[in-house]
This record gives sequence, C-alpha cells and structure tokens, in this order.
Amino acid sequence: MIDIEAARNLLDLQGRLPAGFNAEDQLTGAVAAHNMLQRHGVAYVADEVGLGKTYVALAVVALMRHFNPGMRVLYIAPKENLQRKWIAETRKFVRNNVRFADLRVRGADDRPLRELVKCDNLRELMREVVLDPDRDFYLRLTSFSIAQYARKGGDGDLWRAYRKAAETHLPWLKFSLRSKEEFKDEFAKALNLLLPEFDLVVMDEGHNLKHGFGEQVATRNRVLGIAMGHPDLSVDRSLFKHYGPRAGKVLFLSATPLEGSYAQLWNQLDVFGKGGAFKELIGKGTEEEKQEVARKFLIRRVNRMRVAGKELTKNQYRREWRAGGVHLHDEPMAIDNDRQKLVVALVQKKVSELLDDPRFNRRFQIGMLASFESFLQTAKVDPEEGGTFDDADQTRDDLEREGIDVHQLNRLARDYRKEFDLELPHPKMDALVERLQHSWRTGEKALVFVRRVHSVRELKNKLDDSYDQWLLRTLLQKLTPAVHGRLKREYTVYRQEKSAFLERQRRLRRGADERTTTDADKGGHDTFFAWFFRGEPRKGVLSGAGVQQRFTDPASVYYTFFEDNYAALALQCPPGEVEERLARLVGMPVAAFREELRQRSAKFLSNARKHLRGHRFRAVQAAAIEWLRQFEGPHQDMAEAIWRVRFHGLAAQVRPHTREAPDIASWLGTRTFFTELRHRPALMARIWPVHDRPEDFPEQDLRAHLLAQAARFGHPVIDLYAMVVNRLGTLSPGRQEATEGSEADAGRAHDFLDLLDRQRLAPVEEVGWSAYHELEALSAHHQLIMDTNLSDLQEATAPAQGEVAHRLGNLFAFQEPTGGMHGRVMKRQVQQFRMPGYPFVLVTTDLLQEGEDLHPFCSQVYHYGMSWTPSSMEQRIGRIDRVRSQTERRLTGNGEPAEEDRKLQVLYPHLQDTVEVLQVDRVLERMNKFLRMMHVGLDMEVQAERTIEVDKAMLEGRRLVPQITEHLHTAFPVQEQDLHGPVTELAVQPDQVNDLIGHFRKLPEQLAQFEWERPGQELVLLGTGRVGERIQPFVLLPRSVGERLALRCISPIGAVGSASRVQEVAD
Repeated sequence: MIDIEAARNLLDLQGRLPAGFNAEDQLTGAVAAHNMLQRHGVAYVADEVGLGKTYVALAVVALMRHFNPGMRVLYIAPKENLQRKWIAETRKFVRNNVRFADLRVRGADDRPLRELVKCDNLRELMREVVLDPDRDFYLRLTSFSIAQYARKGGDGDLWRAYRKAAETHLPWLKFSLRSKEEFKDEFAKALNLLLPEFDLVVMDEGHNLKHGFGEQVATRNRVLGIAMGHPDLSVDRSLFKHYGPRAGKVLFLSATPLEGSYAQLWNQLDVFGKGGAFKELIGKGTEEEKQEVARKFLIRRVNRMRVAGKELTKNQYRREWRAGGVHLHDEPMAIDNDRQKLVVALVQKKVSELLDDPRFNRRFQIGMLASFESFLQTAKVDPEEGGTFDDADQTRDDLEREGIDVHQLNRLARDYRKEFDLELPHPKMDALVERLQHSWRTGEKALVFVRRVHSVRELKNKLDDSYDQWLLRTLLQKLTPAVHGRLKREYTVYRQEKSAFLERQRRLRRGADERTTTDADKGGHDTFFAWFFRGEPRKGVLSGAGVQQRFTDPASVYYTFFEDNYAALALQCPPGEVEERLARLVGMPVAAFREELRQRSAKFLSNARKHLRGHRFRAVQAAAIEWLRQFEGPHQDMAEAIWRVRFHGLAAQVRPHTREAPDIASWLGTRTFFTELRHRPALMARIWPVHDRPEDFPEQDLRAHLLAQAARFGHPVIDLYAMVVNRLGTLSPGRQEATEGSEADAGRAHDFLDLLDRQRLAPVEEVGWSAYHELEALSAHHQLIMDTNLSDLQEATAPAQGEVAHRLGNLFAFQEPTGGMHGRVMKRQVQQFRMPGYPFVLVTTDLLQEGEDLHPFCSQVYHYGMSWTPSSMEQRIGRIDRVRSQTERRLTGNGEPAEEDRKLQVLYPHLQDTVEVLQVDRVLERMNKFLRMMHVGLDMEVQAERTIEVDKAMLEGRRLVPQITEHLHTAFPVQEQDLHGPVTELAVQPDQVNDLIGHFRKLPEQLAQFEWERPGQELVLLGTGRVGERIQPFVLLPRSVGERLALRCISPIGAVGSASRVQEVAD
C-alpha cells in the first residue's frame, strides 16, 4: 500500500498535457487502483470515456514496477489498433510522466526498461514467453478466438499450425482435431503451462468479457479463462501437472463495466478466477448491497467541463437529436418527395410480410434490418466483413448477420433500376448526405457510424458525388475564364472514367473504394480531387498533380517556394544583404568570398553533370551555415541550431561529391514564402507564430514543414493551384514561368500571401473553408496535432531531417474529402481526421468504436446504424468526447454560456414511419437506464433484450425517451482510505542516476580525437570523425540495460551490397 505523496514523487501526470487536464484525478485514481490491487488482487477503473484510463493503468504499472523491478506484465487489448496504441502510449508515458530515470521503470535514455513485445496470435505468445518471459507482452483479445482465425486459413491448415505450436514446446502432449471445442480447451491448457505467472494483467475494455466463463460463452472468454488457469476447470494432472493461476493481480479498464446487472461485473472477474471474494454480486442481495461490494474494487469519475463558471457533466454539454431529424433539432426527419414516400411504404410492407414468416415470429434483432440503412442491392457479405457488429454474441445466424430483409431489397432494387434506370431513393441517407455536404464549405468534421459494410461505400459514393460538384464550381470561380472550357472537358473525361470504373466494380461485385497501403499515391476515381490533384500529372493538361510536382522538382522555379533562407535567418538580415554581410564577417573581398563559398559548397553537391536550381540552393545554404558556425558572435548559436536540424549529415548523403562546384553565391539572396511572410506580422502570427531564436528553431522548422505539406497536398492546394494557373494564364502543361531571380521568387510568394491575407480578413461564411483557415487551424493547434499524431518528432532522439520530410509526406498523402473505413484500421486516414482539413467526413463500421482518438477537430457523431448496447453507443460517442476535444475548446475558451449549437452534437437519424423507431426507442431507453445505474443510483435490473417483438411494441406506441439533463454524480468515487498507505518513500532517489548521466556528458573530453558539436540540453552527442578525405558524422545516445548504462552509436555509411563492402565497413 503506497501513500499518494510517495506516488507524486515518482509520477508527473500533468506531463506535457495542457493546464486544463486534471492530473490530480489521474494520480488519485492510480494510487487508489494500486492499493485496491494490493488489498483485493483486482481493481476496476471505470472512468467515463475520454478521461485517460490508459494513463491511470500505466501509472499503476509504474508504481508497482518501481518497488518490484522484476514484475511481469501482460496487456490485453480488444483489437490490433488498440494493441499498437498501448505500446505507443507506454513509451510516451515513461518518457513524459515518470519524473526521473529510476532505472526500474525509466532508463537513462527515457525509454521503458522492459522490452515491449507485440504478439499477433497465441502461437507467437507461446514462442516469445519461452524465449524470454521477463518482458512486457501485448496481446489482443481477438487472438483468443481460435475458431475465427482457423476459418481464415481454410480450417485444417491453421488448426494444425496451432497443434504444431503446442507440440513443439510440449512434445509429450498429443492433440486431436476431431473435436474443435475439445481442441481449444486442450490448447488453452498447454498455453497455461508455458505462461509465466504475471504479476499484473491489464485487461482493457473489460466489458467484452461480460458473459463470463463457461461452456456456452464466446470462445475467446473460455480460452482466455483456461489460459489464465481458471480454477473451475477439470484438469488431468498427469498431463498438465503445473496447470494453475497465471494472473497474480488483474486491473480492468472500461467506461461501461456493465449493461444492466452486477452479474456482468462478476462474470468479468470470474474469467480470471477472481470472482470468489465477490460472490455477493451474483447473490440475492439488494442493489445497494451489491453496489457497496463493487465499491471495494471499482472506481469511476465523471467528466466535468467548467463553462462560464458552471460545471457541466457529459449529458449537459452533449446535445442529442433523438427525434430522428438532421436539420432541425428534435424535429423528425421529413419525407417531402412523393416517390420517396411510396418507396418507403413499399419497403415497410415487404418488411412486415417478412416478419410474419414463422422463422422470425414477428421479431427482429436490433440492427439486423438492412433497410434501416440502405435500399440498394447488397452484395454477398464476406464472412470477415460481416462481423461489423457491436457484440460478437448478438447473433450467429448468417441470415441475420447479412440482414434478414436483404433478399427482398435486392429484388426491389433490381426491378426499380430496370424500370427507372435509377437507384432506389432512401430518405434517411439522402437527408444525411444533404446535411454533411455543408462540410465542403464550413470545414466541419463529422463521424458517422454504420452497421453494414455496404453502407460505408454507399454513403461515401454519394458524398463524393456531392463534393465533385462543389469542387468544379469552386475551381470555375477561382480560375481565369480563359481556362474554363478546358477544365470542363477534363471534368467530363473524369466522369466517364469513373462511370466505367464503377461499372467494372459492380460486375466484379466489389466495393468502389480504392484503398491502398503503398506509399505511392496514384490518385483514383473516388473524387475529382483524387483524379486531378493526386497521383501522376495528367497528360496534355496542367492538372493539380502537375502543379504539385513543380513544388518538388529541383529544376522548377517553385522548388524553393516553401524553403527558408537560413543564411538570412542566422544573420538576421534581408536575403539581398546576405552575401555582403557574410563576406564582411569572414573578412574577405566579395570575389574571394564567392570563390571560397563555391569550394565549400562542393561537398554538398553530387557529381551529377548538371546541378539543378534546387540542389544549388541547398548547397549554398549548407555551406554558408557551416561557415557561420565557425565565427563567434550573435549569429553563431542560430547557425548551430540550423546546422543540427537541417544540414548535419548532408555531405554524407550526397556522395560522391562534385569535383568542380559552380558559382552559386547568388543563391544566397533567394526570397521564399517564409522570408516574405516575416514581413507580414499579422498573417505570420496566425499561420506561423514562431520566434527567430536558436532554442526555438526546431519547432520553427517543423511548423514550416507542416505548413508546406498541408498547402501542397490538402484542401489548400486548390487555392495554390488557382494561383499558379492564373499566373500562367493557361492549362498547357508545357508552359513555365520564364522569369527567375529574387524578384520573381518574391512575386510568386506575394501572390499566395496576398490571397491568404484576403481570406484572413473575410468572414468564413463569405469565402468558405479556404487555404488560410486550414493553415491557421494547423498552427493554432500545433501542439495538440503533434501530441496526437507526431509526438516522436519532438523528442531529442527524433528522426533525421530526411526522415521527418518522409514522415510528413506520408501523413499528408492520399487525402480525400470523405473517408470510409471497414475491415481494417487505416492509420493514415485516422491521423488525417485528427487534423484540420480532409477528410471532413469519416464513415465507419464499429471498427473505430474503441481505441482511436478522433476528438481534436470533430464535434458531431451520427449513429446512422444503431448499436444494440448502451456501452457500444457510449464508446462511439467517446471517440470525440475526450480531454482536449474540439467541444471542450469551444465551450471553455471564451467564458460564454454553452449555447446549444456549440455543444457536442449526437444525432440518431431515423425515419418516423418505419419500424426503425422501435429499435431507436429501445436503445435510447436503455442508455438512460445505464446512466441512472452508474451515476445517479441503481435502478431495476435491465434485461439486455436483443430482439424486438413488433406487435407488442406497436401496441405500446412510440416511446418518447428524453435526454437526461440532471447533473451526474458517480456512484463509485475514490475512497480516502485508498489514497494512503505505509509506503511513503521511493525505492530509488533521483540523484542516484545523475552520476551516470554526468559521465555521459563528459565523453567528448575523453574522446578528443573527434570533432564534437556543442552539446545541448538533450542527452545526445553529435560528433565527426575524419580518416583522410573521408568525413564520418555520428550520434551517441545513452541506452539503459537493466541498471547499467550503454551507448548506442548511429552513423550513415551508405549502401552495403556485397561482401567486399561489408569488409570495408568493418575495416
């Protein structure tokens, strides 16, 4: 049992988070959970979504490991995306939230002391624990669903692979494949024998185990329970002599620990054999008595937001649209078109006839009618994609998973298309598309959850068509009339190619998305933006992709557009004065100075026959900065900072060097977008708020990279394209700007800067979401974007310059206005949704229900396809309701009361005159009861009804289920007794590691034969070795190996492709 003050000395849970983040709640939660684990062997952190349960759990692990360095930890996450996130968060937590390198949790290199091992399946886990059990293992819950993975491989082969894995490590065991259920049990027992006893198991989203352990539960629950050594299992001790418990303590995490019964809470404990001490939860006691038992091991804090001096809980800063409409709050969705009314009536008639079938007995599973989402013909559901439901146990009936009304709808869709040459209209989908299409002009983001894979494609296709029309209108408004005709012809070609592409996809019975995992963006047919602005340039026309290429082509006049004049920055002078000032500083006449600079630049140029303008600019900047570093004065620190970030190691990258460099001193006067932006302080403060100080240069350079990438690849490229075309006056791809030189460079920069200034001064309602608005949002929320997407780029051991450019290029590539996701998480699209700009709309199945933070720039969530459980609904809303969310910034940033349209908007689109209302009302009612159980007090037990009896529900009539608006108070607060204990001192004090770090910093004194850069604050040493003419830069980084300090040396050596080259390196 630890005292909170001792924990405070080890942990800084504020870390790099903003002042609004309640670090004290995190610390109290961690200490309480730690002490519950010591007292009961189990703890449950059930804080509301978005409050940082992951960080509480990592804090618990840190506290335990600090006092027990050898402890073993197993993390179990629901899915692979969460599994990866846990590993990333572990590294960030150790680096940012453990106060000092105690050489138990955090090493001298700020990394976790224990190796982090990701296992993709149970066979990998077997192999890894045998190799070395003293590491931290990260699993996903789906790995325990052996049957699911066996189906992927065509049954037999994968079953045999699992058998071989077990027999490899336990050769005395023999496994029969005759009974799959018996094999799973035997395999789980074998896994138990190989697993070490874990001091702590962290079970993320523990509610997934709410059905407990038994014969008739999901495979994953049973396999997990047996692997953890469930005590109720009958085991042949002659074969499984050492079968037993493997989970010493278990920490559960979930914002929704139960649906309507405390038995579900006990079931989760029982999977790990931890339910014995809490059997009152499944007894006949009162709900108050069960609540008191749960308080022994469960804590829950509610999210609070202070708005204009008033504290609001989540139900008060959320605005729910429960009547079904999407245009006016609490107004039902209208069907104004007679054709739509007839189609809806016909579909309802067919559904009613279908439900009369004896197979369904006038009942349907919640979410199992496809007509609630789409009337289009649905392709045969792929078994792997058919799993897009909120609970794997909701139904195992293939017909219900496909949609019991799918075949009726398919016949209707075929007949309608044959008769009218149109698709069946769907009022609900059409209304949603009409609302979401405003995003093209407002820049607002929206998250849309559907139940069915086909709905992702259909919604995306409709939104893409809407965007295409908007984009064509916008381009015609921005471009000179001289190019309108040619642009329209290109658009016609695009529409023809897209129609042909969609027809091919239809014949193949495939979706129309063109998702890819490659780094090369080849454009696509989804939208005119993908076809015209992405991929390879169009032949015979200056397309958006063609303009983008000019900004990356070293031969183009636009190559230096988004560069900076670093020599001018170091000397703090205009670009036109750099040559004169630098010559004066080094004490040379201009002619001699130019010759010396030419020779110095040779090592930054390759031996190419012709050196392009972009390469010349880079070489002269590198040579000037390297020269400036050698002279003491006010410029030296800035030159050093620039060298470290931009040019260190450049000479090694361009080998072999040229023998004869051209005269390139004139490039010292190059003017760029950034040199000219510095003369516009008002605009600069909004889109590039940096200071020209040495200590700020890394951030300044990173911000410049982000701005340039956004301008070239995102929504701003539309304005950039219009500027270039209007300067040329034609769409001819061969036309180039004839003028070069400093004034021409400045003219191009000023054209774009003038446009950004005009957009800055005009209301967004007038000009729409433009280049300025995206760049301004990117700048205003720079730290949030970095923390959520690129946190590693801010560290002392961040990647080299080339790697940074590559990372950012990948991040901004493949942009599209509407994202669609199913089957697998597309990391790049998730990251882009966490930034301003594309995608404005993200349509997804339950794939993104857990684990992905989508809150930075989104305040609208649409439950287009309703989930059947309150926990799933809350998890979905929780994707955008988190600390540092856009909603939080909007409501707390100006001190004004919470206006309804500024709250987090939660919409439940549905049609009143359909049986869908029965489903919506049932789910909303259960959501309200869930709130009462967890926050206000316990209600009657809620039966988790998965089906709806149509006749009964119709007779009861429409249930008006209002949103609960009373202030919420948790029923499970942190108890004062759980915050104090006898342990008041840390096992290791900060000064014990300082000697090791001091020794590292003195290494340059001991290795004087190398040239060393002036050390900064970070634990990194930059050096250069010289052997003859060879120059070899290197980096030294400290690494911890247990309680010892080791060194890692990184040095570029070029390509190694043969035995002789390997020997050269060795020599």
